[in-house]
Amino acid sequence: MNDISNEKIMALQHIILEHAHRQREALASDARKEAETWLSKEMAKLEHETNAVLADAKLRAEDIYRRQILSAEKEKTTETLKHQNRLLDEALKKFRDGLVHLRDRPDYIDILTGLALEAARSLTGETGALRLRLATLDSSLGENVAKAVNGKNLGLSMTFDHEPAPIIGDAGSQARMAGVK
Repeated sequence: MNDISNEKIMALQHIILEHAHRQREALASDARKEAETWLSKEMAKLEHETNAVLADAKLRAEDIYRRQILSAEKEKTTETLKHQNRLLDEALKKFRDGLVHLRDRPDYIDILTGLALEAARSLTGETGALRLRLATLDSSLGENVAKAVNGKNLGLSMTFDHEPAPIIGDAGSQARMAGVK
C-alpha cells in the first residue's frame, strides 16, 4: 500500500508539475506577446518622435541656411556698393581735378561761352535778356563771354554782372559756372 500511495503521490506530483509547466509556458508566452506589443508601441512612439525631431531639425537647418544665404548676399551687395562708391569717389575726384584744370586750357573762354549759351537756352528758351555772373577767378573773361554769346545772334541779350558768383568748385557749381540769371 505504501507503494501504491507513493505511486499515486508521484503520479499526482507529475500531473501537478505538468500542469504548472503548461501554465508557466502559457504565462511566459502571454508575457512575451504583451512585451512585444508594448515594445512595438513604444518603438512606434519613438520612431514618431524621432521623425518629428528630424523634421524640426531639417526645418531649422533650412531656415539657418536661408539666413546665411541672405546674409552672404547682403554682405556681397554691401561690398559691391562699397567698391562702387570708392570708384565713384575716385571718378568724381578726377572729374573735379579736370574741372579745375579747365582754366589752364587755351579754349577755356569757348567752354565758358558754351556753358553760358546752354544755361541761357534752358532758362529762356533761346530768347530774352540775361545777366552773366562768373567766379572771381573768371571775372576777367566775363565781358568776352557775354559778347560771344550775343554774337551768336540767337535772340539773346546777355550782359556781364561784375559781382562774383559764389562758385566753390564742385561739379554742380562748375556746371553753373556761367552763372546766368
